[in-house]
Amino acid sequence: MNPNIKFAAMIRILSFALLIFGTSPVLFAQSWDLRKDEDGIKVYTKVNDGHPFDSFKAEMKINLTVPEITKFLKHMDEHPEAFPDTKEIRILERPNDSTQIQYALTDAPWPVSDRDGIYKLVFQYNKKTGQLVTKAKALPTYLPEIEDVVRIALSDTYWIATPIDEKSIKLEYIVHADPGGNIPEWLANTAAVDVPFDTFINIRKALAP
Repeated sequence: MNPNIKFAAMIRILSFALLIFGTSPVLFAQSWDLRKDEDGIKVYTKVNDGHPFDSFKAEMKINLTVPEITKFLKHMDEHPEAFPDTKEIRILERPNDSTQIQYALTDAPWPVSDRDGIYKLVFQYNKKTGQLVTKAKALPTYLPEIEDVVRIALSDTYWIATPIDEKSIKLEYIVHADPGGNIPEWLANTAAVDVPFDTFINIRKALAP
């Protein structure tokens, strides 16, 4: 395989591994380094002591309301195109309006193994400020593992939507994840910049063109 094609394929598989969900206050600690500022989107990364993979944080202003982005986050299965190379997103369970169990699978070109994950998403809305915080936790043992598919076991993420005015919000996307399997540290850290940027571009195209 052409080395450039192989490199691109591995970058794209990381787009799934870094889109998974969980929670951790460590994501808000320490300082962030600005890595990309383009097209109204800022992407930051942060080195994590004792862990080989960088965390990332993306932020942008987008012409959506909090209810509109809430609907998107609760129905990601209807917008797989927003998440690069995601083959399938399924809602497995909705115990109540603020909680759901989600399954996601990405289709990776050879020789990279596909990744999948099961996540518990929790939606927290602050009536006083109008802010939405979506956080979740990986549930790696919720379903049996699939042969030749790497199950994501470690991830930490927040989606934060803060009202700016009646027609726009500040959207933040903060992730720390270990994609698992044999993916070089340097490649994962490169994806920590590309993945959130591409995701925000896709969200804007889908919801606020």
